[in-house]
Amino acid sequence: MKKINLIRYVIFLVLAFCAACAHFSRNSNTNESEWVYPDDSGNLVYKTTPQGDSIMDFSFAGYMGGGVALPKIKAMKAVRPSGGDDTTNIQKAIDEVSKFPLRAGFRGAVLLKPGTFICSNSIVISTSGVVLRGSGTNATTIKMVGSRHRAILIGGGNFRRGEEQVPPDETPPGIERTNLNFVSAHTAFVDNYVPSGATAFTVANANGFAVGDLISIRRPTTTNWVHFMGMDDLVRNGKHQTWLGIGRDGLQERKITAIDGNQITVDIPLADSYDAKYLNPPGTLVTKIRPEMRVTNVGVENLHIQCAPLEIAYGRAPYSAIRVGGDDCWVRDVFCEETMNSTVLAGKRITMENISVKHTFPNLGASKPTDFSIEGGQILIDRCSITGDNMYFVWTAGLDPGPNVILNSTFRGRGSRIQPHMRWSTGLLVDNCTVPDGGIDFPNRGVAGSGHGWTMGWAVAWNCIAKFYVIQNPPGVYNWAIGCIGDRLHTARYFDAAPVLPEGIFDSYGKPVAPQSLYLAQLQQRLGMRALKNLGYSANVEKEFPNKSVPRLPEFSMDANKMLGDNLALHHPVNITGSRNESLQFSGEKAVDGDANTYWLADSMTNVSLEMDTEGPLDINALSLSEAAGMQGRVQSYKVEGQVGSDWKLLSQGTIVGDYKVDRFPSTTVWKVRLTILSSTNYPAIREFGLYFDENDPTATNKPSSKRVLN
Repeated sequence: MKKINLIRYVIFLVLAFCAACAHFSRNSNTNESEWVYPDDSGNLVYKTTPQGDSIMDFSFAGYMGGGVALPKIKAMKAVRPSGGDDTTNIQKAIDEVSKFPLRAGFRGAVLLKPGTFICSNSIVISTSGVVLRGSGTNATTIKMVGSRHRAILIGGGNFRRGEEQVPPDETPPGIERTNLNFVSAHTAFVDNYVPSGATAFTVANANGFAVGDLISIRRPTTTNWVHFMGMDDLVRNGKHQTWLGIGRDGLQERKITAIDGNQITVDIPLADSYDAKYLNPPGTLVTKIRPEMRVTNVGVENLHIQCAPLEIAYGRAPYSAIRVGGDDCWVRDVFCEETMNSTVLAGKRITMENISVKHTFPNLGASKPTDFSIEGGQILIDRCSITGDNMYFVWTAGLDPGPNVILNSTFRGRGSRIQPHMRWSTGLLVDNCTVPDGGIDFPNRGVAGSGHGWTMGWAVAWNCIAKFYVIQNPPGVYNWAIGCIGDRLHTARYFDAAPVLPEGIFDSYGKPVAPQSLYLAQLQQRLGMRALKNLGYSANVEKEFPNKSVPRLPEFSMDANKMLGDNLALHHPVNITGSRNESLQFSGEKAVDGDANTYWLADSMTNVSLEMDTEGPLDINALSLSEAAGMQGRVQSYKVEGQVGSDWKLLSQGTIVGDYKVDRFPSTTVWKVRLTILSSTNYPAIREFGLYFDENDPTATNKPSSKRVLN
């Protein structure tokens, strides 16, 4: 017996040693995150916060809830370009296919033959099961002309009836009527704390709920929570700014998969945490609902959408590409050329695959557009690309809960970034994305916009490469950057000089981790290897992510002043009150382009201004002004102000500018700078507006922060 026990003990030691060697070998070649990592069996292990929060399972993002191949639908109608306006012909074919019966969720596709289709108005798909397909991005072009419009609209309108019955004559076209005898139910959370990433919670009373029910989880916006988040002190120019109004609640829709007493389990992890200390009263409400009635199974594919290149501010741009207002829809293999605010994803379970957007000119002005706007849930943006300066590549709107995923995508452009935009979205994964010229931000935007405040919680950047990152932790919430390469920037809330906000979690900083893709690893664990192949990935390995060495675009030229140093104003976006004849030749950008032969020519002789966005906290203590050759002496009086602590502070003022003038002032941290021409003898013509931090100035008190500027 002792001999047998000894043998067993030896076997145990050998197995333990082999396992340790295997673990050591695996870790010696790859890094692992402490927050998500595969165990020796390949199963993902999640670290939790002290309150039980964890990185959520993002694998439910995408068409039909993730891991489902995009379908190939038979063409039922074909359209050829006419040489004239083709909008009516395309719309007629779509309307005809929309009348066909649904078979396995689809009616058929409309095929656009090779050639250029001239379209002066939107093409609308408002019926489920219809696909618009071109013959390839190099073969079929929709050329946008005419008045301002979006090329393609999916959904035509969003319909939500909540818990009410829908009369037969109010059923939206193409939407199947179900659940006419629907009876709602209501309850509330009773847990003191439900962590982000959880799939189960306890309610006061589960009567009236059943497995398979769709529920809405209403997270209230309370005065206590807004105060806890530090969002009740937003003041801009002396006026209070509202981050989230009381009563503007966050909603997450989930399906019940199990009920045990009063504990409810749902299909998709929660993308936010629920702390009763800040949410009671009224507490988190749970309501049984009917599905939103949207169009489903609509696709757009194999197209080139084109408009003329325009050097313009996005608010004046005439054309955008696609809006998806349906559920379980897709857009794949589409090239958008010169469209602004190109795509809006406003439904659920949407996949955008291999979408490319190209801009010839940078967006003008300090306000930036976005090409991929996430305004729904379970969105997957996969293998997409954008090239464009001075923009947001991807943003989220307010109160958009995940899981939402940006996967294996490449975005190039100076002064551009991936950045959730405003008012508390949650559950975003930026996975293996490359942003060589810009940033990936999960920030507090403070009073930017109209009080955008905390933009994102429970977000993850995984194995990304970017020029810089602004990853900040909101109160009681985590954001992560794991296995990411690029500079880490530390800033205060937008427009504030201090305090610098707590940084989010950087894990394995500068060293990629295994698994290569978090989304694919989670998808494989939930649905198996077949799910990856359905999305076109042969394996979750580095070779499937080829854009890891994309070179940076050439840096903007710097104009070094021998006396003052680098001109920190160069190439920053500006807003102006106006330019002479609204001409691009005389736009505000000409004052900061470093070209001595160009200038901003104002449209009035008094009270005209140029406002520059420094795109981050910038320390300055000097500025320069120059009037254009042959136009010196026009400016008779001016002032320059900096935005400091959400208010404008006078930096300098003077009278005659002439060929070249330097003003000095105490070191100041600014987020914006505004030049106002108070009076002039003729239309002011400003050749140069420069900003500097002169390190040799004996009054300099701050370390220059030009390296912190987000451009």
